[in-house]
Parts: sequence; structure tokens; C-alpha cells
Amino acid sequence: MIPQAFWLIALPIGAVPVVYVLRRLGLGAMVAAGVALLLAWFVTWLPTGIILNFLGRSIELDRFSQVTLLLLFAATALLFLIPALLPRTRPKRESRTAASISWRDNRTFYPAGLAILGLFGAASLSRHLGIIAILIEVAVILTVFVIQGGRVDSTRAALRFLVLMSLATPLFLLAAWRIDFYQLSGGLQTGGNLEQTTLLVGFGFALWLAVVPFHSWLTTASGESAPATAAFVLIAFPIIAFSTLIHLLADFPWLVESPQAVQALIMGGVATALVGGIMASVQRGFSELMGYAGLFDLGCTLTLLGLGGETGVITILVSLIGRALALTLIATSTSVIRLRAGSDGFAELREMAQQMPVATAGLILGGLTLAGTPFTAGFAPHWQLLRSMAVVEPGWSALLALAGLGVALGYLRGFRSTLLPRRLTRPSKGPARPTVVFTVQEPPLLLLLIVLLSAATILLGLFPAVLIEPLQALGITIAIPIP
Repeated sequence: MIPQAFWLIALPIGAVPVVYVLRRLGLGAMVAAGVALLLAWFVTWLPTGIILNFLGRSIELDRFSQVTLLLLFAATALLFLIPALLPRTRPKRESRTAASISWRDNRTFYPAGLAILGLFGAASLSRHLGIIAILIEVAVILTVFVIQGGRVDSTRAALRFLVLMSLATPLFLLAAWRIDFYQLSGGLQTGGNLEQTTLLVGFGFALWLAVVPFHSWLTTASGESAPATAAFVLIAFPIIAFSTLIHLLADFPWLVESPQAVQALIMGGVATALVGGIMASVQRGFSELMGYAGLFDLGCTLTLLGLGGETGVITILVSLIGRALALTLIATSTSVIRLRAGSDGFAELREMAQQMPVATAGLILGGLTLAGTPFTAGFAPHWQLLRSMAVVEPGWSALLALAGLGVALGYLRGFRSTLLPRRLTRPSKGPARPTVVFTVQEPPLLLLLIVLLSAATILLGLFPAVLIEPLQALGITIAIPIP
């Protein structure tokens, strides 16, 4: 009898042909979103534990993977709906050089996204680094089509993503071979071999998690892809990367036995957060700003992992949930705003706060959530990070706080631009006249989604125990082997 957990793989991949046929219709998005929601419901009812042993490899589902898959499926379902709920007509003022907002340009997102979810489900059930690396590499290839989105003007984002993410695959395959040899030899290896294995694993995850200076795949994907697909990339791959890394450290704690390895992990997280915060403060468009804000949040989560502690896994889960919530809110709000402006550059969004107040408020709130400001879902994990880092290295805690202020400053600069009056255009003869504005209303369903996501963000910011206590009650036994 086929184990129930295999439906996490069979269901999304089996639905790909149907969604592919319907991809040019709004129905294709609805079917894809329904399948993702069904997966989210199904994974909550699956029993945890070892499913079976296949060729000497265990296939299992634990509570941590269950929560991460639930988060991934639920966020993807919402992102599938965003392009489908947008009006099907293209705004007259849209620039073809900007990332497209048309639902037609996202038609590859639905079938490819479902296939990627199936691959991520398979990767979450495996405990072998080599198998996971191969599955993620296939997902990377499919994600290239998602990032490109039918555009022909530029392939920079898709190419950088493919190259940088693919560089990690041979590193992981070599590391997996060394780990297998270590297990078969009964742990009889020299310290030099173990250090080389740790180095391979470290460089591989640095590529997967966009650690500086390997962060360009993340920021370019955000700047050149459509908001929904960019959010999908920024949410999905960090979730599966952190899940794989935490399981790997739990299974092989000798990877972080060296103080230098732990120090490198923390330094990489702090450097990534600092670069993300600095660059976010000087951006001139919300798409690029989302990329650097996501980079800052990713660096903070990586630093949390390096600090370890008894509550480390729960804090990381809370951080990933807040990240997914914020990026989904930003993607929804940006898509709505582009209906009117055709772009999300600060200079093109003057008076947007008066014309689309709900979308503008949702966009700023999502950015402040990534910055970790008070009264948002991102505050609790960022505050825990600052407290823990102040004990280890107060100077680095101050740098992280300044980086968070940089992200907040970037979004406040963008908000200020939306409040400014629209520039006047002067014809060759005659008085100055205002720029022509095409009236576009905020789509009611997307408006409702923005309101619900904003309410969830504020609720989790005011009452973080609403999220923390259920996670603790799940009995997540996996622990980070860092004191």
C-alpha cells in the first residue's frame, strides 16, 4: 500500500497537466490554489514518524517539516490567487521594461509552481543530503520559467538564479558522499576531512540562503519578476533551505562542533542583514526594496540559527511565518498599486496614498514587518535576536538594530513619495497641466485579502503568544546542536 505521505508528491505533480491546459484561463489559477490549499489541509492530518525505508534510506515526516510544509502550501495558495484576481486588461501607462503585472504573463507560474511544491514535498521527506540537492536542483530549473514569466527584454534575474543556485548542487553531492563515508567508517575520519565536509556544506547553504556576497539571485529576482512570483521565490527556497539545514545539523552535530563554524554562521547572518538593511535604505522602487528587505530578514533568521538555544527552532519558525506573511502582503499590495501606476518606482507613485489607501497601507505594513518594527508579526523574533546577540556581542546587536532601521527608512521614504503631489507637465505652449491619471479601482477580493493579511500581521505583533504557544504544543523535538 502506498503511504499517505506520498500524496504530498503525487497530488501537485498529478495536477500539473490539468493546470497547464487551463493556464491561460483564470480557472487554472483557481485549480492550482485549490490544490495548494488541499495540500496544506492534508499535511496537518498526516501522522509523523518514519514512513518507510527505501534502499537503506529512511523517509520520514516530523513536526518541523509538517509546519514548514503547511506554511509553504498556504502561502503559495494565496500567491496563486493574486495574478488571477487582477483585472485582465493591461493599464495604458504600463512600461514594458517593468516587471509585468498581467495575469497572462504569469501563466507558467501555476503548473511550474505545483511541480515545485511536489519536489519540495519530496525533499522534506528525505534525510539524505544528496537526494535533497538533486530534487532542489530540478526545482531550481523549473523556477527559472517562473521568474522569467514570459518576458523577453531581460534574462538577468533567471540566469543569476540558475547559476548561483546550481553551484550549490555539486558541493552538496560531494558533502553527501563524505557524510556517507563517515557513517560507514564508524566515525573514523581525520579532523581535516571533517573540516572539508563542513566547508562544503557551509558554502552550499551560503548559496541557497543568499548569504553575502551570493545574494544577487534574490535581489534581482525581486526587482525583475512579477510581485507574486518574486514573493514565491523569496518564501519557498529559504523555507526548504532552513528545513534542510536544521535537520542536517540535528543528524550530524559534528558539523558545528568547531567554534569557528558557529562564528562563521553568525558572521554570515550579520553581514547579510547589514547589507540588506543598508541597501534597502537607498532604493528607489518597491520591488527592489522588497528584495533587500527580504535579504535583511533572511540574515536575521540565519543569525538566530547560529545563536542556537533551547527556543531556537520555535523562534526560527515564527520568523519564517512572519516573513511569509509580510512578503505575501507586499506582493498583493504591489500588484494592486501597479494597476494604476504601471510601475512601483517611488517617482511614479505620487498621490498613490490618496488614490489607493488600503494597498499603500498594506505595502508599508508588510515592509515594516520585515524590518521587525513593534506591533507587527516580525517584532517578536527580531527582538529575541537582539536580546540574544546583546549577550554574545553587543556591537553586532547594534548593527542589526541599525540594519532594521535602514529597512524601515526605505519603506518610510517610499510612503513619503506616495503622499507627495503629482508633478505637473508643461506642454510646448500653454500653462502647466497635471499628468493624466487613469482611474483604476482596487479589486474588491484583493482588497479583502490585504485587509485580512494586515489584520493577521498586527494581531501576531500584539499577541505573539497566539502563534508561539501552538508551535510549542506541537512538541517539536528537533533541536539545534548549538549551546
